[in-house]
This record gives sequence, C-alpha cells and structure tokens, in this order.
Amino acid sequence: MEWVHVLLAVGCLGLGVLHLARLWLMRGDRVGEASHAAMGFGMAAMYSPLGDPVPDAVWLVVFAATGLWFAALAVRAGIGTRDAGYHVVCAAAMLFMLTMGGHDAVGGHGGHGGIGLLPVAALALAGFFAWHALRCGDRLLAAARGDADCACEPAPDADRGLAARTGALLRGTAGPPAATRALDPVVAGAPVSGGMARLRSARTATGAHIAMAGAMTVMCLGML
Repeated sequence: MEWVHVLLAVGCLGLGVLHLARLWLMRGDRVGEASHAAMGFGMAAMYSPLGDPVPDAVWLVVFAATGLWFAALAVRAGIGTRDAGYHVVCAAAMLFMLTMGGHDAVGGHGGHGGIGLLPVAALALAGFFAWHALRCGDRLLAAARGDADCACEPAPDADRGLAARTGALLRGTAGPPAATRALDPVVAGAPVSGGMARLRSARTATGAHIAMAGAMTVMCLGML
C-alpha cells in the first residue's frame, strides 16, 4: 500500500501549495491560510515514504503555536466568529500524531494501537474530520443550488463590532471582505476573473477543506 501513501503525500503537498498561493493572494485570514498550508506540508511529510526532512521539534512548535493562537482567538472572539475551534482541533490532531510516532504511526507501525485511550482518540479525530468533510460537501451542494454560500468557515468580518473588541489579537487576521468569499470574488469594487478568481473563491477553499479533512480522516484511521 506504499503507493497509496505516495498519492496522499503528493495530494497533501498540493494542498499546502494551494494554501500558500491563497496566503499570497488574500489580504485577510492569512493566519488561517498559513495554518492550512502548514497542515498540508506536515501531512505530506508524514505520508512520504522518503521520510520527513523537517525535525519533529519544528513541527511541534508550529502546531503548538497555531493551536494556542486559535484557542486564544476562540476565547476572546467566540468560536463561531471564525470557526477557530476547527483550527484548534486540527493543531491538536497534528500534535497527537507527531507525539504518537509521526510517519510510523500514520503507516500503522507506531505500536500504540493497544495503549489505553489512544485508539479512541484516533477514532474520535477521524470521526470529526469525516463530519467536517461531509459538512463542507453539503455546503458545496447548497451553493450549487443557490441556497447558501459554500464557505465552511463563517465570514470573520460579519460582525465588525466584535472584531474591533478583540483588539490587537485580530489585527492582521480579519477575514477577506464578504465579496471575496462569494463564488465570484471582487477586489476593490472590480470583479476578478480567470484563475485568480477561482483560486480566491470560497468554492476552492471549501474543496480544499474537503480534501484535507479526508486526508486527516485516513491518517487518523491509519493509527488504529
């Protein structure tokens, strides 16, 4: 099954590159895009049969910092404001897999399968990410029918008063204007067309969410 890991590694690497491109293009939600990019590259390293060129300590610092940032944001601004809770779970899941053996644990060779609550935690995380992928899929279908926006995360600037109350913590991380989250983004009042519009659209972000959540589900199940 090594070829499956190769495909998953390439796919996760592609997701990391996609979120880096969105990080460069988007004026808002840069911390969220950076978090997703780190997840993509970290998952690609775990899946890669060639091993991880980045020391585990670096990944631990990255995902610990990410989890603490979004946890603080969730406490101060409310989880519903940016869906910060999702980022916290993602960071916790990456830390869990790193501390449980990284690449070996994902490949089912970590030797932790029979220890206490670890299989239960892996199964719970797999269920969470499977649920998130289904939720994003429902939003895509609803958007195709014209019933709703397909974005998996609520627009962070929907409540400007709440964003202002969060002060410096939110400065530089407020999400893109509502228009940029629609299926046809607008920049500075003018429509954006072509590949850049597709890259910045909520549809692309939601598709990336589905792919990453699916990969995380497979990764967590691989630890059982």
